[in-house]
Amino acid sequence: RSNDRNKRHCRASGLVLDPDPEITRALTQPVQLFRETSDDFFCRPDLGEIIRQAPDLAFIDGMHLVEFALRDFMNLEGHCAPHSVIIIDDVVPEDMAWASRTRETQAWTGDVYRLIPVLRKYRPDLEIAVFDANIAHFSKGIAVISKLDPENRILHDAYDKITADLEAGLCLENTVETLRTTLRVRTSDGFRPYIDDLAKSLTRPVAPRSRLAGTYLDTLKKSLLNVFYREDEFRILYLRQCLAGETTFDMASFLDPRAADPETYALFESHHDEGRPFRNKIANLGFPKTMMGRARLDNLHDCLDYITDNNIPGDLIECGVWRGGGCIFMAGYLHAFNLRDRQLIIADSFEGLPVPSHQKDEGLDLSKEIYPQLAVSLETVRSNFSDYGLLDDSRQHFLKGWFSDTLTTAPTDRIALLRMDGDLYEFTMDILTALYDRVAPGGIVIVDDYGILPVCREAIADFFAARGEPVPEMTKIDWTGTFFTKPH
Repeated sequence: RSNDRNKRHCRASGLVLDPDPEITRALTQPVQLFRETSDDFFCRPDLGEIIRQAPDLAFIDGMHLVEFALRDFMNLEGHCAPHSVIIIDDVVPEDMAWASRTRETQAWTGDVYRLIPVLRKYRPDLEIAVFDANIAHFSKGIAVISKLDPENRILHDAYDKITADLEAGLCLENTVETLRTTLRVRTSDGFRPYIDDLAKSLTRPVAPRSRLAGTYLDTLKKSLLNVFYREDEFRILYLRQCLAGETTFDMASFLDPRAADPETYALFESHHDEGRPFRNKIANLGFPKTMMGRARLDNLHDCLDYITDNNIPGDLIECGVWRGGGCIFMAGYLHAFNLRDRQLIIADSFEGLPVPSHQKDEGLDLSKEIYPQLAVSLETVRSNFSDYGLLDDSRQHFLKGWFSDTLTTAPTDRIALLRMDGDLYEFTMDILTALYDRVAPGGIVIVDDYGILPVCREAIADFFAARGEPVPEMTKIDWTGTFFTKPH
């Protein structure tokens, strides 16, 4: 995608074939792993259910024998699209001893290199670029193949002849020099420019999302953030200062606050965009429907796109909703794309936060008595949903009460996206304890307070330590928000 919001991070689902994989770290993206040979995999009767869309990139690194690589290429191309790219490893041995069909050296490429001239002979329509062995992570050369045609049957029709010719010695080379000449090997310096140019020339079709839906969601964000009435929020702060005797009322300042005090207004605007109360004082909270700020709301949008594009199963839930803006955006997203297979769960006390009772929350009193701005009633939140035309009791569940009482019986068996805004150690732990095991592998967990509240970070660390698991790799959103993908 070309817009700036989606350039901030890119994540993809994957499909891996290996009869005996060695996995040494958690898989953080959606991965389908099949412990079988590629020949067996491509004979599966349910193959169409597994490969539902053409891959952007396929990588061949198998038996190091040309006939296996040929079959892998043929099978893969049949599931590709014009935007797809296939990369073949082990095509440029540094020593011909590496290129034997039986392994006799520690470094071994086998005779995969022979596939390149075969493809150029039988499939001149393909674009094939071969790069030498000095590219990071590729120690034995790679071939980048594009302009794929899944309908082309030439290799299939000629397969018996090709394999017979290969067995008879077709395309064997005696020296590295002649091999490099035959393959037209390019230096690694040209790899990056080639890939950049290739990426520009290939267009991947994106999921069908209308321009109208995109405009609606962008307008919904601006409304939830109160962008359209930002100046009025600033006027109210100005009037409050006047009432408190902190400044003297001036009609010009009231009518055009931006021109009257541009420096203060710029600071206010900056804090507004970042989802901070003005001058970092909760008492200065304005009137948006969400405290996320633009970056965290954009991240929520990204995550909804991600679970939709990658078919992550499950429902959407936010724990700690304030005026409901985040959940209203999720409801708007489901409405815009007519996604009726996901439930939306809105969990909150709807009475603000209590006086801290856990010792680790000592000194962090955000209770209603001190900060009434944080206490928003269920009736108000439901009214906000209704104002946007997004109240739907058939697919929305409002859970009123403390998390320890409501989340264990939350009406969902599988969660695709969990957004946590519990503030306190106790509440963060309650959310994870009740819901984390229901998050689907590859699902998204967003933590709103990770950057600003040490007790929130401590709760997450303690939760995973108690499970004997490392804390998943976190991706920073902004000054306080972060998110991670649940490992497989």
